[in-house]
Amino acid sequence: MKNRTLPILAGLLFLSSAWTAPAFAQSALPQGPSFRLETEIYDADGNTPLARHKILFDSGVIYDLEEMGGTIQTIFDPTRERVVLLDTKAQLQAELSTQQLIDATVQLSAAARQNSKAAAFGLDAEVVQTGDQYAVKFGSCKYETTTQELSRPEFAHAYHELTVWAARLNVLRRVGVPPFGRMALGEKLSAAGLVPLELTLSIDEGSKVQRYRAHHLVIETLSELDRRAIQKVGDNLANFRKVSLEEFPSES
Repeated sequence: MKNRTLPILAGLLFLSSAWTAPAFAQSALPQGPSFRLETEIYDADGNTPLARHKILFDSGVIYDLEEMGGTIQTIFDPTRERVVLLDTKAQLQAELSTQQLIDATVQLSAAARQNSKAAAFGLDAEVVQTGDQYAVKFGSCKYETTTQELSRPEFAHAYHELTVWAARLNVLRRVGVPPFGRMALGEKLSAAGLVPLELTLSIDEGSKVQRYRAHHLVIETLSELDRRAIQKVGDNLANFRKVSLEEFPSES
């Protein structure tokens, strides 16, 4: 079941010179908003979640905690130029530099263009808006989403930071669908101060179409339980054994 959720996780959570992700001023990150995002992943029209994530944003650091369907915690910490993966079952951690993620995405973009795969990889994908719904199609993939407006645009910008870093991480780990269409969709939403509400990914495999959907619930504050969860992540960072990315348990 976990493997079936990988494409949607890679695109929902959550570059070459011809296409670059939006740059985020690192000096502003420590003043980022603190809030919680709860994401549930479903298969097609199913009513039982395949996976559930609690994502905590706290002053520029993003904690992506798998609560159902996995044992991975991911810390995106651009200020310290690092991303840390934690496996709570194996009690292992692997640290990557943000530059590694950027380089991997640049290389993928360049390779796609050199091999005439730009359209299939979504490098030039256009986002189409119809009312409060947005869609982007590339290759065999299509994203469609309804949207929600939050009380502060900073929430939408912080969410987009998550989608960009998560997309880059998935490129490095070689999971999920090509990231560029999803990143273009995220940039469009962020510019409008919006975040997804119900996001659907369709993958046309020829003989069948795989569909996944993700529901996003935003709570514009952090609770005491959220603060404790962040503290627990800190404990895990102090105690889990450090390994290379190659030694870290694979999600594929």
